Amino acid sequence: MTHHYADRLANAIEHKRTAAVVGIDPVLERLPAPFAPQRRTAEHAARCVEGFAREVIRVVAPRVPALKINSAFFEAMHEHGVAAFYRLIRFARECGLLVISDIKRGDIGSTAALYARGHIADPPFEDISASCVPDAVTLAGYLGKNAVIPFVEQASASGRGVYVLVRPSDPGADVVHDFGGERPFYLHMAELVREWGAAPQLVGERGFSCVGAVVAPKDSASTAALRDFLPHTPLLVPGYGAQGGTAAACRACFARGAGGAVVNASRSVIYAFEKPEYREQFGDDWLACIDAACAGFAEDIASLL
Repeated sequence: MTHHYADRLANAIEHKRTAAVVGIDPVLERLPAPFAPQRRTAEHAARCVEGFAREVIRVVAPRVPALKINSAFFEAMHEHGVAAFYRLIRFARECGLLVISDIKRGDIGSTAALYARGHIADPPFEDISASCVPDAVTLAGYLGKNAVIPFVEQASASGRGVYVLVRPSDPGADVVHDFGGERPFYLHMAELVREWGAAPQLVGERGFSCVGAVVAPKDSASTAALRDFLPHTPLLVPGYGAQGGTAAACRACFARGAGGAVVNASRSVIYAFEKPEYREQFGDDWLACIDAACAGFAEDIASLL
């Protein structure tokens, strides 16, 4: 894989005509009846979660350009969950989707280099296929340049991407990211991300870097200011749906043309079968509920393009 990540993402957005990304965050206790666990073993739990996630991916694949798969929801099931996580990455890519692994790694030196080797580099092993490596990963850049650059180097070499946390959606994070008065911490992080992704070899034909930022839409003025401050940075936008975010709030995150931003929704899509408005329409057909929720989400975000 050598084609630039941001270019591939822009092409996928244009093909699907939306910048919607579905998050795969499966909680064992919320699985629909066909996948409710019957035994208290990690291996069985991982099979249930993986089976559910595969059905979700099949349903949403025609509607969205990419998935975001959160590794924490699989690591909780130990080695069985981790194996399922990598199988789902491969399956999603077989379904024609780009995959963002939500891993939020952030360490320095040789540790960062090994995290990068394990999560974003082409595997050096004969028995591991590159198809289980995601197209992009999320990072926590709070330990500075040495925590991020090993990932950037691997991304640049392999045509993949990274998204560094700049302004998360969780209100509890505001105590950190809004700290600093007139120049809050999230602006400092944005400046670092712009610097880390500025080298010409990191920027694709569409004008976007392989180094992106996670930016939740807060108030429209500060969100628009961040977008203007990061003209060549693709944004991964959390907070839509279950966290109260709307398409209107996300509008300020979009730059020129496709590829400037993608908007993630997780719980509001994959657990749509829990909502009365979908159950009234589709009854126990939980996949139809998810499909309808995904269709509405994709259409809502399409309006921003």
